Amino acid sequence: MRFQIFSVMKVNGNIKNIMTLLTVAMVFLACEPEEIVTEVTVNVVEGPGGSISDLPYVKSGFVAASILSTPTGFSYFTNYFSERPSGNIDLTTGNAASFGNYFPQTIYKFLAFGASLDTENLELSRYAVDPETNQITRAGAIPLSANLSQVLIINDELGVYTIFDTPSLFLFNPTTMQFIEEIPMPNAVQVDVLPNQTNSYFHIIHRIQDNRIFLPLTTNSGVSPQFYDAEDIYVEVVNLNTRTWEKTAVFSQATYPLTRGMENPMVDEEGNIFILTQGQYSLDFQFGPTAPARSRPQIIKIPANSTDFDSDYSFNPVNFIGFENSVAQLCTGAIYGENGIAYMVMTAEADVPRVNELLAKLAMGTITDEEFNELANLVTNSPNMRWAQVDLNAQTAELIPGMPFTAGFSYPLSYKVDGKFLFQTFNPNDGSNGYYEYDPATNMATNVYNIENGGVATHLFVLQE
Repeated sequence: MRFQIFSVMKVNGNIKNIMTLLTVAMVFLACEPEEIVTEVTVNVVEGPGGSISDLPYVKSGFVAASILSTPTGFSYFTNYFSERPSGNIDLTTGNAASFGNYFPQTIYKFLAFGASLDTENLELSRYAVDPETNQITRAGAIPLSANLSQVLIINDELGVYTIFDTPSLFLFNPTTMQFIEEIPMPNAVQVDVLPNQTNSYFHIIHRIQDNRIFLPLTTNSGVSPQFYDAEDIYVEVVNLNTRTWEKTAVFSQATYPLTRGMENPMVDEEGNIFILTQGQYSLDFQFGPTAPARSRPQIIKIPANSTDFDSDYSFNPVNFIGFENSVAQLCTGAIYGENGIAYMVMTAEADVPRVNELLAKLAMGTITDEEFNELANLVTNSPNMRWAQVDLNAQTAELIPGMPFTAGFSYPLSYKVDGKFLFQTFNPNDGSNGYYEYDPATNMATNVYNIENGGVATHLFVLQE
């Protein structure tokens, strides 16, 4: 399952467990599901008519969520607050509800959309707050024939989603939860250079200016060390006006087009599309400043009024803030603000000596499985990242003052609410486990809350009508 993979990393064709960060579960948000589907059948689910605002659910307040590792698996906690939570909070009491899975992939008004709450069913689920219990409830679902990859709501009448290893875009009505149409992409790029390679779309971008959908491909094989098994980026273009697939846009020498967060589409006011690519976290054994550009983070661009990449635009914000020598650069959690300004969490601290010591063993071929797991944990799960402001036009970046260091690899969640931003943070070294609010007008960040019981902070869902 995409969100229930517990600290595993692929190396030399084998799956090796990564040591958890201080015994807390860290979930890889972009690991692909196990099931491979070759035929798609989607059933219609009947629902009430009317508009979103007519649905009988709580329409204001806040939902905070977390994930707790247990000896037998995971527990996901949610808790509803009529006022914004603050200080130290307990997600296991009051209006708390616990599920086998709660990881919304998109938020729309007072509704959230994602995979099944029970992990048993293949479905696109809608979640809401029940007005009688003030708890999260399943508020409609569309059965699927494969795991949900991604979902995005366009408006009250139209949502789109993708499912695992299937070259199609699916349309549905988010008010009635009725399936509308499948748009096949028969000529979409499907990479198959390695055994058991899968091709899925975990990021959906809608450009309102021309009503097109852009689908970056994630291609992965279980026999390789990395999570992305190609050397280029492929983006499928679908025209929602004609409801047809149009083309594939290609950017050479970049890899892994995911943010590991909520996959917030970054489209500016003119219609320029910016895509953060992760690189390979050095899992391709390309380390430090001599690694090729494709192995490190890059922001790439599809200009307004175009369906092709700007081949001259490629920006590495981690290099800009001075960490070009880092062994494994990380840049995750992207969200667009306004006027060309975006926000991301990125490597902001030099490698610890132990990393270099273990790398030397890796280079000599003397590293043990336990030491490799330690190395992987140090470069991906250490709290050595900070949220930063990125100027996409000037191609500059600067760290946000007042934000703590965070382990931003697993849960780099971010939201824009009323011109301000909510950024998730997790740092067991200083007790940070919750959210900060950043106000661009004052360039100040302040702590919203920390979770003292319930596990690691995940979502902070602001209900709005």
